[in-house]
Amino acid sequence: MGIAVIAWQLFIFFTIFISGSKRGWATAFWVIWTLVQVYALPLSIIQFFTIFLAFSLAKPKPKYG
Repeated sequence: MGIAVIAWQLFIFFTIFISGSKRGWATAFWVIWTLVQVYALPLSIIQFFTIFLAFSLAKPKPKYG
């Protein structure tokens, strides 16, 4: 796996991970983007795994007030 693929997966992971309470929107964006843009099955599997992992590990930030 190339460094560019790993860097891209880290970018996806961190955008979902830091999105907090909007992680559902970020996840939906990345799922749709993957379905539209990634045509190679192995890459899409890696990307969906990254999306799933980031969504499961990200905790929504508590809303105060």
